[in-house]
Amino acid sequence: MIKSIAILYRNPALTQEEFRDYWEQVHAPLVKAALPGLVLYKGNFPVNKADNARFVDAFDCDGIVELGFPDRETMNREMSGPAFNTPEREKSSAHLMDMPRCRSIVMEELEVDLG
Repeated sequence: MIKSIAILYRNPALTQEEFRDYWEQVHAPLVKAALPGLVLYKGNFPVNKADNARFVDAFDCDGIVELGFPDRETMNREMSGPAFNTPEREKSSAHLMDMPRCRSIVMEELEVDLG
């Protein structure tokens, strides 16, 4: 599986709770509808930022999102396509996130057998 993993920082005008609620109720359904080839879509949000203080190199973010695709071709086609790149989705992203701070990376997932 190929993943686009994004480190998200919320729009400073939103609280952490507003950020998460908007992502879950508005933004995620919009993205899901625009990317029919998704095989995985996960949002990860800090539960207690104090828990991360024990890690020397911990960084402070408001969310990590994983978009999983069966292959790179599907990811490239869908993320560069007109269904994803709409003014509505871009406006939603701008409302939700501090876009200049957000980062993303494309990675290949390798699953470890825990059996």
